[in-house]
Amino acid sequence: MPVGVCVITGFLGSGKTTLVNYILKANHGYRIAVILNDFGAELGVEKMLVQQGGIDGDNESRTVVEDWVELNNGCVCCTVKGSLVQTIEGLLEKRKEMGEKFDYILLETTGLADPGPVARELWVDDELVEEDGAVLDSITTLVDASNIEKQIKESQEATLQVAYADTILLNKSDLVCEDDLERIKRTLSTINAEAEVIVTSRSKVDLDLVLNQGTVTGGGRGRKPVLGDFAAAPPSAVLASGGGFWAKGVEKYAPEANKVHNPDIRTICVATSGYLDYATFQDWLEDLLWERRNDDDGPDVLRAKGLLYTRGSDRRRVLQAVREVYEITDGPVETNPTEVMNKLVFIGRNLDENNLANGLRSCASS
Repeated sequence: MPVGVCVITGFLGSGKTTLVNYILKANHGYRIAVILNDFGAELGVEKMLVQQGGIDGDNESRTVVEDWVELNNGCVCCTVKGSLVQTIEGLLEKRKEMGEKFDYILLETTGLADPGPVARELWVDDELVEEDGAVLDSITTLVDASNIEKQIKESQEATLQVAYADTILLNKSDLVCEDDLERIKRTLSTINAEAEVIVTSRSKVDLDLVLNQGTVTGGGRGRKPVLGDFAAAPPSAVLASGGGFWAKGVEKYAPEANKVHNPDIRTICVATSGYLDYATFQDWLEDLLWERRNDDDGPDVLRAKGLLYTRGSDRRRVLQAVREVYEITDGPVETNPTEVMNKLVFIGRNLDENNLANGLRSCASS
């Protein structure tokens, strides 16, 4: 079975290095390979900060991480040499030679990185997705509670990191009051209503909440529900009309959110009942992801998730997409389902809920 890759991203100062330190020295029982970002590796900064003995040890007890170091808790740490895919392949090959396997791989991106291209590279590489290879599992974004509102306002990268996330670690929560924390949660939800937000301090988190999510490519790896609570239970008026709606009622927060970040990136859900024609749906989806994004003010889908029922199949199908790359896989067999409801979630720019809803309805099987 392929090893799951969790991409760890977050803006500068969000706590990624602190999280890596925790993973490399804690007795959590997992064998995790941590790949440090190449920007920090070039500068030597990450190598000085990520140490086997931890930040609090004295100088003599500290062991600076080199290209490949195995830690006492069974984890390993390395830096990117060559391409990302080559680095992961090298990790897997070296571990195979040792007769062992990793439980998970964590990839730390730079603080200024757009995680979209990284996710696409991991997803589409044929050699990585072999049985004994690696597969993109999820994207986890750390945010600095004391600075995220300003960062979202001033940086497109910070906003994209939130938009792509499956899980958001709202870190440094001890630096803000409870009212500010709730406001920040609402702001994050206006961008990405599907992500699970976990409040943390000093990057300490139960790794079971971060690892093995299966939110991008599941394949029987303990997949959690593809859609969040808001999309799993759309408003009754939406189900009746087949229309689209703003996630979590974010229109209520829009006046407040507009002061903080670019409101172009938002989450929309559309739903329609009845079976879809699979070929028609694929044509519509590919036009949306591949062609219409090139139009002036056209929809720019960053992430898409969905549950589909198609004519002639006894399985509910699962849609996952990162930018123009998408995958539709078969879910479990459903015999005489009580509700045949197709539900799609889109996160991106210039999204029109009515156009998306009309497009989905046009895929209905006659």
